[in-house]
Amino acid sequence: MISSPPRRPAALPLTALLAAALALTSCTPDPQGTTPAPGPGTDGTGGAGPGGGEGDTEPSALEVALGAPSEETRAAAAEAVAGMDTSEQAGQVLVGQLGAAGTDPASIQELNLGGVIVMGDAVPAAADGTDDVESLAARLEETQAALSAGRDWSGMVSVDQEGGLVARLQEPLTEWPTPMSYGAIPAGTDTGTGAGTDAGAELARAGHAGMGQELAELGFTVDFAPSVDVTIGAQDPAIGARSFSSDPERVATLGRAATEGLLGAGLLPAPKHFPGHGSVSTDSHVTAPVQESSLAELRQRDWLPFQELLAGDQYTPMVMMGHIIVPELEPEVPSSVSAPAYEALRGLAAPTDGAEEGATEGYDGVVVTDALNMGALVERYGADEAPVNALAAGADLLLMPSDLTGARDAITAAVDSGEVPAERLTEAAERVVTLLMWRDELAETLGQASEEEKAAAGVGPSDTNAAETSRAVSAASVTVVEGECSAPLVQDSLQVTGGTARDRARFTAAAEDAGLSVGSGPVVSLLGGAREPGQADVVVALDAPFGLASSLASDDGALVALYGRSPEAFAALMDVLTGEAEAPGELPVQVGEWPAGTGC
Repeated sequence: MISSPPRRPAALPLTALLAAALALTSCTPDPQGTTPAPGPGTDGTGGAGPGGGEGDTEPSALEVALGAPSEETRAAAAEAVAGMDTSEQAGQVLVGQLGAAGTDPASIQELNLGGVIVMGDAVPAAADGTDDVESLAARLEETQAALSAGRDWSGMVSVDQEGGLVARLQEPLTEWPTPMSYGAIPAGTDTGTGAGTDAGAELARAGHAGMGQELAELGFTVDFAPSVDVTIGAQDPAIGARSFSSDPERVATLGRAATEGLLGAGLLPAPKHFPGHGSVSTDSHVTAPVQESSLAELRQRDWLPFQELLAGDQYTPMVMMGHIIVPELEPEVPSSVSAPAYEALRGLAAPTDGAEEGATEGYDGVVVTDALNMGALVERYGADEAPVNALAAGADLLLMPSDLTGARDAITAAVDSGEVPAERLTEAAERVVTLLMWRDELAETLGQASEEEKAAAGVGPSDTNAAETSRAVSAASVTVVEGECSAPLVQDSLQVTGGTARDRARFTAAAEDAGLSVGSGPVVSLLGGAREPGQADVVVALDAPFGLASSLASDDGALVALYGRSPEAFAALMDVLTGEAEAPGELPVQVGEWPAGTGC
């Protein structure tokens, strides 16, 4: 094929694009590509983090704030909870879906609700079809005022915002590619910053910092992310491109970086979904998956990212428990209502290799359930039974019960009758209030910290160019699975098929911006589904790459994994199609006969 005619200036080299995007996170990773965790360790004893050891300088206020809650914070939370009656404690461990019964300001105060979660149907639309973020911010401000009325701490205003398919908020906020994008960036990619060679980890931190920054500006305090599930590939129906990789160590590294990014924006992250949703072949939104792997296998694969987060020197304030049945822990009982599952999770923080069954030492942060209105629980338990069982098993925060008032009353009755020990509810409420007080302290310290202090603590400056970072992620991850790696794949015009109308519109805009016409020439087929096959000159998988396994490209075409459908992703794709840039990515998971690591 011949090169395209003169058009826009040539694409920036990848190192220059990465350097520009990563300038916002002036942190220096360790030789393994992860930033040394700042502040005190996870044991809550106030031990020194980096810079706080013998012979080192004292940790800054920000480094201390990023560490575990202080004993003073824990004591203040215990005192606050001691002043609540049983019904108020029960409300404090509940998170309701904004817009559902019980989440209007008056009901929030009456229930003493711990927080709310914003789903897509609670996001108002602007006249142009984008999200009306100004109206949303006003509603969140009103909601937060109700949550924090009469308290010394703010409530939980949360959202599921991972990037890719799981994004409750979209335009005009920055759109992010799938989390799998970060896993497709080879660990040895030169960032051009002189700070290290793990561009995937650096961009995961920067990307989640940029995402968190925009959420925090709207009034959010929690993002239920990242997913640190280890995907098994095409047999995984629920996680797929929500997973960073099929490599547990890589998931651990990127999960840690993403967690750091959200914390640096002042948001509480919640790595999910223990005991691992990426290696089961059933979707817990519909029914309870059964994890048939042994505990030894789980520790080596699904549990490894959680263990490295909880047993490491980075403080992880919250973890999400999924609804997966693990017969070796407790047969026929979903993990969210299984005491052995909570014991196993908390035991991962013990300073040993693996956790013994029944271990109770270790992690003492908040464990939040996945949504209690999902099919995995609804098919087994009543609306008020599920939250009571989850609390009794070891959950601290109960997400989206079907009936908030019913859940509050059922918990109160269970405690009053002795079915659930009063100490269990008090423990859960104290952990939740400690978490919220700690976040307030962190947010205040972040607001006062200088750019130098943020950089020293591994936290990016506040003037994040999120769109530029999103573009850098896609440019560094786009993968040619089969076909020419450096030659142009199109001439001066092309055609586009597949995908959604918005996908095709965005593709067309990117092509025209690149100086191409759309309507004739090589055919580019966009695969909108995770396992959807295609046949064209060039086949592009937009989210998970599994459909490429049964797709066909022309002899001089290519099969491409893009891992996203944002405007920035299509711009990065166009640079590859026109030969302006070589696709640097590698498959982070096996696709058909192509093993993980396949790429240019």
